Amino acid sequence: MPQKIVNAPSGFSQALGVSRPKAKTDWKRVSCIILGLVVFFVIYFAPALPDAVDPSGARFSLSTQGRAAIAVLLLAAIWWYFEVLPAGVTALIMGALQVIFSIRDAKRVFNDYMDPAVVFIFASIIIGMAFTGTGLTRRIAYKILSIIGENTLMIYGGTFFVMAFLSHFMSNTSSSAAIFPLIWAIYSFYRREDLPTRFGKGLFMGMAFSAGAASIFTLFSAPRAILSAAIFKEVLQREISFAGYTKYMSLIGWITILFIWVFIAVLFRPNRKSLSGLSDKFKELYAELGSMTGKEIQVMIILASVVILLLISRSIAALAQLDKSGLMLLSTALIFIFKLMELKHLEDVPWNIVLFFGGTMSIGYCLWETGASAWIAVSCVAMTAKLHWFTFVMLLAVVVVIFSNVLTNAAAVVIILPVGLVMSKYAGVTHEAVFFTISFASAMPFLLIRSSASNAIAFESKQFTAREFFTIGMMMSVVLFLILAAAVLVIWPALGMRMTN
Repeated sequence: MPQKIVNAPSGFSQALGVSRPKAKTDWKRVSCIILGLVVFFVIYFAPALPDAVDPSGARFSLSTQGRAAIAVLLLAAIWWYFEVLPAGVTALIMGALQVIFSIRDAKRVFNDYMDPAVVFIFASIIIGMAFTGTGLTRRIAYKILSIIGENTLMIYGGTFFVMAFLSHFMSNTSSSAAIFPLIWAIYSFYRREDLPTRFGKGLFMGMAFSAGAASIFTLFSAPRAILSAAIFKEVLQREISFAGYTKYMSLIGWITILFIWVFIAVLFRPNRKSLSGLSDKFKELYAELGSMTGKEIQVMIILASVVILLLISRSIAALAQLDKSGLMLLSTALIFIFKLMELKHLEDVPWNIVLFFGGTMSIGYCLWETGASAWIAVSCVAMTAKLHWFTFVMLLAVVVVIFSNVLTNAAAVVIILPVGLVMSKYAGVTHEAVFFTISFASAMPFLLIRSSASNAIAFESKQFTAREFFTIGMMMSVVLFLILAAAVLVIWPALGMRMTN
């Protein structure tokens, strides 16, 4: 009996008379692609829009290139929202459109895809991979989880603490991916059947929320952080240092983690008070790792050296010109020099994400250089000119949260940060106040599963529905707005940040 031909190439199949089923056309995807193109061409060929006029009478016109930049942004936003293409592919198209329609010079456009911020993001991904690949992530997590004990309320806090601690050295997405199987192992001691439980909802929703809070600790904590710092430097020619970012964000990050713990413990108080045998299990897993290996020690030395240099570089004259992206790239080279990773591991780098951030940097710079950001900002001034500065800051945060949930938090930063920096002049708010407000608010995509990778990872537990996540996320967002208000009015001023001009 002849063997069945499986997955034969189409031409080969036809030659043998083997028919293949026709692939169904995804008309929803096709229609969304067309929608993006229609919006692009409608905006691109639209007649000139009216000038924006600020309160002093200064006029800001929107150039042809600026209108085209907005058209590219809207096309990308539609394709990102409906996920018609991989995010990195859409990012490449954004660059291609800028060149094809003469919005910016090709060299300038494609340089943005390897902007120092993108290099930093790439290097931080490599460091995170080395941190996890050598077993350091598991070693740290096992140790902490073996210490927290077996009380279910303490387990909530312990898992959120592990997430926060790891995110000081790697992205919150990497921390989520690393901690998920450990949280599932904890939950296996609790569940008796495959139905969702109150404890399961608390553990995994809390994981998603704490991942968001953990994304603000340092510039390592999320690619979005370094991207926003790069835009701040491009717009104002002033730099947000690693130490400066950590100073204002680390404390509020830990306060947020504490509030998430309390919030989850109150809302999802477990039916069982303790999980017998859990602590011994993690002690056993930690013991199985054995003594710390040479590779683990080398990764820790490289990472510690990088962090120390980044923290002290602005306070020592000899190191004042040290570029953080160059330092990060050197650390990446050292990882390969000492054979802590092999060349084949580069295939595991999420290049789709790297390209995505390259594209967002490119469109962000495009909006600023063509004057589109300034035109949008001044057009919005009339709606906010009479607002109290605190109301303006909180309204800005609300807009960022909406954009972060509908698109991505990186896209929200790229679109809103330059606009907010321009508007701050008219609202009487300092640039730093706008920057750190947007940095905090963009860490809050707690309404939709698709809004962040950490949300999607937590959703894989099947312990909660999308509707439950939205409902609880609304409540969590209110809590975070209260924390932000405390930061703006009390915490940041106490740390030395000037809030108003």
